[in-house]
Amino acid sequence: MDRFFLLDPGASRLPGTTLKASVEDTQGRFTLLENTGDGSVPAHLHNDVDEFVYVIDGELEIDVDGHTHHLTRGMCALLPRGVTHAIRGAAHTLRLLAPGSQDLGHETGDEWGERDRFYVLDKGSARPTRVPVPPAFSVKARTTDTDGLFSLLEVTVAQPVPRHTHHVADECIYILDGELEIEFDDTVHTARQGQFVLLPHGVPHAIRPGSNPPPRCVQISSPGGWECVVEALIEHRTEVSKSGRFDPVALNRYTRKYHVAYEEV
Repeated sequence: MDRFFLLDPGASRLPGTTLKASVEDTQGRFTLLENTGDGSVPAHLHNDVDEFVYVIDGELEIDVDGHTHHLTRGMCALLPRGVTHAIRGAAHTLRLLAPGSQDLGHETGDEWGERDRFYVLDKGSARPTRVPVPPAFSVKARTTDTDGLFSLLEVTVAQPVPRHTHHVADECIYILDGELEIEFDDTVHTARQGQFVLLPHGVPHAIRPGSNPPPRCVQISSPGGWECVVEALIEHRTEVSKSGRFDPVALNRYTRKYHVAYEEV
């Protein structure tokens, strides 16, 4: 519970930096940076870290394997560990760095890097899912994309989500537009555009729209798996949601295997 925090727009976990969440905040799961100016980084690679870049606004160029990829608002890219890349441009971005295991090919002398996991998504595009998922739950990074390190979705919270607990994964939310109400430890917090919240695993919480139009957010689950919950809810939507309200009992039939449990009243 003591790891919960809500950051104001432009605020940082470390003064003078762009740090939204540190490895200490996330118990080693990931680091999250928010860049609002020149985010250029010369050519480099991470031996044991996946990097994910989401462009909130502006333009960015990413060089990978001699090709330049031009990213604009709403686009994103997964830059796997072991793949040399450079970033150029002044844009408003989120950069997530998630540590994982080092590829065995680096130790055995084989070609180093995991280029097959690199991808760029256009605005409005999403990763393939087990069942069709509506744009309100746009999956930008799946658990299988990141070797289980994290999932990342662009979500529109159009209806209340009842109190529930993530027993394994931390949940993190960055507000892109609108207002999101978050009930945590019997207190209701209102998160607005540009704010960031960390919801640690093991603590019950609820979320609901606080604005009309409803809030649009970047939602991170680490370790990954949240898109599996979303797929299950869509697949069984007529059972788990009625008259714009979720049924906790019905939800638990499909979410407990993903270590997410809803409070049954």
